[in-house]
Amino acid sequence: MLGRDDELRLLESLLMHASQGRGGGVILQGEPGIGKSALLSCAEERAVGFRVLRAVGAEPESDLAYATLHQLLLPVLGQVDGLPGPQAQALDVLFGRIHGAPPDPFLVALSTLSVLSLLAGDRPVLCVVDDAHWADQPTLKTLAFVARRLTDEPAVLLLAARADEGHGADLPDLRRVPLMGLDRESAKSLLTERRMTGSEQNRLLAVTGGNPLALIELAGQPLPPEGTPEPPALHDELRRSFLAKVQARHAESLPLLQLIAAGGSGSLDGFERAAALLRVDSGPLHRAELDELLSYDGTQLAFRHPLIRSAIYHSAPADRRAAIHRALAAAFDGPTDQHRRAWHLGQAAVGPDERTAEQLERSAEQVAERGGPAAAMAALSRAAELTADGRRRGRRLWTAAHAALHGGFTARAMELLDRAEREPNLDEADRIPLAVMRAIVAEFAGSPEDALSLIRPWIPRVLRLDRRRFAPTVAMYADLGTRTRRSGVWADLAGWLQGIPLEPDDPEDAVLLLLRHASQARTGQDLAIARWDGAALDALTDPILMTMAGAVARGLGDHELGRRLYRDAGQLARVGGSLGALAWNLEYQAADELAHGRLGLAEAQAEEGYQFAVEVGQPSTACRNRGLLALCAAMRGRPDAAELAAGVLAEATERRLPDAMVYAWRALGLIELAAGRYHEAIRHLTAVGDWDVSAPADLVMGIVPDLVEALVRAGEQDRAAAASARYEQWSRHTTSPEQAALAARCRALLSTGGAADGHFEQSLRLHTRSDSALEHARTQLLLGEQLRRGRRRSQAQQHLRAAAETFRSLGTLAWEDRVLGELRAAGESARPHHTGALSTLTPQELRITLAVGEGLTNREIAARLFLSPRTVDYHLRKVFQKIDITSRAELMRLVLAERPN
Repeated sequence: MLGRDDELRLLESLLMHASQGRGGGVILQGEPGIGKSALLSCAEERAVGFRVLRAVGAEPESDLAYATLHQLLLPVLGQVDGLPGPQAQALDVLFGRIHGAPPDPFLVALSTLSVLSLLAGDRPVLCVVDDAHWADQPTLKTLAFVARRLTDEPAVLLLAARADEGHGADLPDLRRVPLMGLDRESAKSLLTERRMTGSEQNRLLAVTGGNPLALIELAGQPLPPEGTPEPPALHDELRRSFLAKVQARHAESLPLLQLIAAGGSGSLDGFERAAALLRVDSGPLHRAELDELLSYDGTQLAFRHPLIRSAIYHSAPADRRAAIHRALAAAFDGPTDQHRRAWHLGQAAVGPDERTAEQLERSAEQVAERGGPAAAMAALSRAAELTADGRRRGRRLWTAAHAALHGGFTARAMELLDRAEREPNLDEADRIPLAVMRAIVAEFAGSPEDALSLIRPWIPRVLRLDRRRFAPTVAMYADLGTRTRRSGVWADLAGWLQGIPLEPDDPEDAVLLLLRHASQARTGQDLAIARWDGAALDALTDPILMTMAGAVARGLGDHELGRRLYRDAGQLARVGGSLGALAWNLEYQAADELAHGRLGLAEAQAEEGYQFAVEVGQPSTACRNRGLLALCAAMRGRPDAAELAAGVLAEATERRLPDAMVYAWRALGLIELAAGRYHEAIRHLTAVGDWDVSAPADLVMGIVPDLVEALVRAGEQDRAAAASARYEQWSRHTTSPEQAALAARCRALLSTGGAADGHFEQSLRLHTRSDSALEHARTQLLLGEQLRRGRRRSQAQQHLRAAAETFRSLGTLAWEDRVLGELRAAGESARPHHTGALSTLTPQELRITLAVGEGLTNREIAARLFLSPRTVDYHLRKVFQKIDITSRAELMRLVLAERPN
């Protein structure tokens, strides 16, 4: 621990805070031998009173899904009581204790968090993961999930990893502590017992860069002569040093060590069987003479240091390594070793080998079922390399790309797709999935316009080949058309779907039928005779397809069906732990709540969607959710709304996300409109560009009533009339009373006298048939303003009071200020009212409070929101303090009395 005072103070601080209930973690990073493992061991020694869980990453297991998590949790899993059934089952299936469907990665992550939280109930927990750069990706993603939620847990997560090797151990929520070489004084102290001159010490320090392990291992070893222009690279020299020491001390055991180095880690029996096949003496394993190189915990045999393993493995020539891998494949042949066996066979193969490729393919299927996309990707990629037939190789590359995309390896997925597309003899059925996958990659990591261009040429063909199998692809085309504001998409769909026989009772056909109706409506055909039955749509089970179907239904004016599909899809995603689908779905739910003025729910969903989108690597989804948050902030009149909207606009412009740009422009326009700066509002609202009857609901056309109001107030009647006429034409092609109410409001603003009164009356009547309280109140405000200007103060006060009450309950401060100003101008003394208690809660607190209102327990809320029960309890305590209550019963009554908006 020489020269590590700062790091030791940090570790002691983490342990102290965790013992007080406030957890955290760090990742120690540095080159091999720099002292990472020593610091971890020191932390374990100082963790008095802690329960310590330990795991070590290993390169051969780096593609085995959850191998590191298995080390970490399996020893204590039997000691945990109270784990929710689905979570307990997920871990039991994952670790092979029971048979069942493969658990979703995010359900595994939530289960891991729950295990640690339960273990920490009686004493704090220290989780130590050494060589985390060789930990498998699913485990690293699970630990990243846990790291983001340690604040309220008495737990510490300590990782050690090399910065530029293996998987990189990318856990952005853990503080990174880079370990540098020892300073001169610390290095000399380390070498005190060595018989070295000062000059020799200085030379050794220069060659090693202060690496403690290198200093110890190379002390006394011959160094390059003085005056050599450059010393050997530390990494190469250290490897040579390790190999030289092994050859000097254990030359007779080198074949055995090469065998173990090729295996990485495994059971003692397995290595003994492989040694017997190679006629290698395994006796040293029982005589403790290799203990300085190997560790054995009773189940797994492995090298103590990866550099030793690397040096020994590469000391064997290629043909010898191939023979070793064949022996390991034969030795590790148990039911749980099939992936390991296939991997060794793949490493042993030279040139095309279809039999081995088939075994790798089967292995990939098995590990994929266990939630191991990284292992599946590696196995399938190697299988493709061993495949001679071009078409079969292309299919295996596509499957590998699918696994890569599922695991979040977007760049690797693109590389595999590139290779697959270069394969000869691919037919149409082979190329369609490649194009669809490229479109998905473009949607999540690029631009929806790119995705649309990629997918469009294939839609007529997929409808011809297998319309039900590719129904999600057709729905995706429609969704991309909406996001990109490409009206031609609906004309395409109208032509392609015309005449195709569809069965309304079949769920996938029901989606295509809904798309046919939507395309007819968007292209000007009479919607009055187009009706659909939502019963078949309710039978859908894919959250993403359900969400897209909900968007189509909502665009047709069937808000109830759209909302039901959104919520059911979100619930399915939560129950299944599918955080990626949920992040995507929450944007739609938030937009729906926002369109109906339920700003609290919209903010809660958009914030949750943003957080999840960041976690699963969906930058476009994250940007859209931030756009909705900006729109909520603008409607509430928050001071940071303009800055937030400008940030979203900049990012959306760079990413080419037209829908997120619309959210930002509307937010900026509403800020100016509420403040009475009408010309500025017009500038922002017209930046959206042109709109037409085929434009998507709640996006471009949703802005038009705001624009009409701004144009009328700015005295630009002709432009206002033109915009109103376009909106009128669009609203006739929906069945929504809300759009009809807004069309009537636009007519009222353009009229005078009795005609205006009649249009306002019609608008208010239609508002009562919808559930958009915010727009209803805005219509009341506009009517009140007109009545006051017409000196009908008593009538004006009636509508203005109603609007003020709604704005107050919604927490829309800017609109409340405007209506209170009108009330004062109408001769009424008006002061701001206090907002409801629930409006003071943060989005996270509101989500938890609403769940309490449903009667859920803390454990059930934790499972729904991907939190730990302890975190739920922490937020509930804050809720109780904020609104001055002392029991869940009081909170449930408050939720019922003060329905959040």
